Amino acid sequence: MTEQSNLPTQRVNISTQKMLGGIGCILMLLSWMPEIIGILSLLVGYVLWFISMYQLSNKLGKPSIFQKALIGFILSIGGIVIAFAFGLMTGISLFASVRGEIGAILGLGLGVVFAIVVAYATLVVSFYFYKEAYDILAQATAHNLFNIAGLLMFIGAITIILFGLGALLIIVGYIVLAVAFFTAPNEVEVQGT
Repeated sequence: MTEQSNLPTQRVNISTQKMLGGIGCILMLLSWMPEIIGILSLLVGYVLWFISMYQLSNKLGKPSIFQKALIGFILSIGGIVIAFAFGLMTGISLFASVRGEIGAILGLGLGVVFAIVVAYATLVVSFYFYKEAYDILAQATAHNLFNIAGLLMFIGAITIILFGLGALLIIVGYIVLAVAFFTAPNEVEVQGT
């Protein structure tokens, strides 16, 4: 433990990365806007957030920040695709069903339940990885708002099944995350090798 404290430290400027992350979070929050504007703001927001997380992990010497964020993103996209594909297959089988109405309704119900369970499970796991990335970022920058944002989003993902309460917590988590990016210090101490 004493060896680590003797490692040389250097000051690293992260002002650009924190600005990219904050703007990315705000754009992700604006994804509720109608049609193409919402989709574009979501895509641009994710790109800026990814650039920020990648550069922060490099500058801070913590590659696990970007790795965990990337795993969380891949899981969330994968879960959405799997749930959508399964729901689509269930819908097609409903129309192609020749066994009667009860079999088709039962098949549709099971398909929808499975799609919801897959989407929910991957959402929770992906936000767990996001939380882990923000915890490491909070420790590296000595800025606890990243911890709070990650925890709010993770709790929101778990409780999203409770009549939208979780969705509200996720939105608040993204707001706190944007504030965390904008209020993080411009320079941080990074231990060298």
